[in-house]
Amino acid sequence: MHVARSARFFLTALTVCASLAAPASAEENRIYFSFGGENRLPECTAASVQSAVAGSVASARRDYYDGRTIMGIDDIRETGYQVDISPVARRYCRGKASLSDGSIRSVHYLVEENAGFLGLGWNVEACMAPLDKWHVYGDHCSTTRPR
Repeated sequence: MHVARSARFFLTALTVCASLAAPASAEENRIYFSFGGENRLPECTAASVQSAVAGSVASARRDYYDGRTIMGIDDIRETGYQVDISPVARRYCRGKASLSDGSIRSVHYLVEENAGFLGLGWNVEACMAPLDKWHVYGDHCSTTRPR
């Protein structure tokens, strides 16, 4: 049990390190603060966001996604950008995730500001509806979709 947990931690750390080593634009790595109306979050297609989505799935309980991990995300689209419901900006995205078992599933994800460590930066919540067997993100991933 301890070895499996250590291996999972190592793989997650390796994924994070690989994402940090990937080339990224200066715009993508900036800290997202805003007191005006400008766009406050990275784009759905940003490498850092895609890496965070894969990391979110990889860090879930192993039996939750039956050991599947995201290998890549294609056909990415923004489905909404909201600031009006609360002062926290939220970007809603969807794409087609290629999974480690060879299957392709729709993935819905939410990028929200001030949700990172200590409320700084942004955070990602990701959901794959057919695999969300405990409905953590609501019925058909409703909490990761615009309202």
